[in-house]
Amino acid sequence: MELEGIEEKLIKSQIDYEIIYHTVPIKSKQDAIGLFNIAETAPTLILKTDLGFYTLIISGERKKIHFKELRRLLGCKKLEMANREEIVEIFGVEVGKVPMIGLDLPCIIDKTLLKYDHIYGGTGNWNYTLKISPFDLIRINNVILQID
Repeated sequence: MELEGIEEKLIKSQIDYEIIYHTVPIKSKQDAIGLFNIAETAPTLILKTDLGFYTLIISGERKKIHFKELRRLLGCKKLEMANREEIVEIFGVEVGKVPMIGLDLPCIIDKTLLKYDHIYGGTGNWNYTLKISPFDLIRINNVILQID
């Protein structure tokens, strides 16, 4: 989904948000240091399971994803990160540019993000960041699971 489509969805859903422009692209956690509190950043990952694809929105300070626990919670046998080619081919976005909203996949969110008034994440464009309440993010996404 393009940035305009994301904004359209946010407006239609009556979500309070801000799109922040950066002259320097944010392609990694390292690029975001100094611009945002890393704990408030929310990278979006795409997971592939035997039941289908999911988005996983995690805190930027998370060091590890517990795949075994996620498999158990989702009730699937196979779970892995979608590979670069699948992300581009199926979803039309590059790794690192996955937007927090707009993919219309079942979504898993890191509960630690809920302690912040706003979180910051992808828009599908390295030069723009979405600022949104984590509760509004839950409301606009198909969140099926919140993880510790």
